[in-house]
Amino acid sequence: MKRLIVVVMALVCAGSMMYAQDVRRSKNDLGMLFTLNGLGNLSGGAYNGGVGAQWYVADDMALRLGLGFASMKNEDKSGAVTRTETNTLVSVNPGFRLNLAHNSNVVGYAGVQAMIGMSSGKVEAGGTTELTGTTIGAGVFLGAEWFPWKNVSLGLEYGLGFMSSSSKTKVGSTESDGPTTTTIYLGAPVSANTGNGGGIVTNPISFNLSLYFN
Repeated sequence: MKRLIVVVMALVCAGSMMYAQDVRRSKNDLGMLFTLNGLGNLSGGAYNGGVGAQWYVADDMALRLGLGFASMKNEDKSGAVTRTETNTLVSVNPGFRLNLAHNSNVVGYAGVQAMIGMSSGKVEAGGTTELTGTTIGAGVFLGAEWFPWKNVSLGLEYGLGFMSSSSKTKVGSTESDGPTTTTIYLGAPVSANTGNGGGIVTNPISFNLSLYFN
């Protein structure tokens, strides 16, 4: 965390010496959010496992939202009985961001966010096993956003939070509860997975791309 604070301050200071760009930080500024696939590959991917948006409700104060959806189906016909496995997951990540410092093209910010993931799955192999899972979490984050152009920004983000996951398994008419697990994470939540009971995947640091339209 200390290292990230130093990086954020360095970006803000360095940005003041670059060619001036207008940062997007005013009321009603609206942008789409994407996750970058690493600094060595600046292609944009799904934000928090889906799509993301950020809207400034006031100067330097923004609401953001990530919506994720994943679906998977595997079929194994190698045995005497065909085994079919399906999984579906929906995740919602609302958050609030407050800008702490800015110059002509760099913004340093902090915020809070919640994470909700719901998964369901089914395994059919002579009989049917149904799986459901729920993951909830909350955390704080710190980041920096650099604007090489007025409507495009590149950013990095780091966070601290907790996640709690629970699951249920149903075989025929018998239903049983799985264990409930609570974990603390350092880094950035990037997606929710579709495993037994679900869960939220984190990276040590998140690299983001934002495109502003208005």
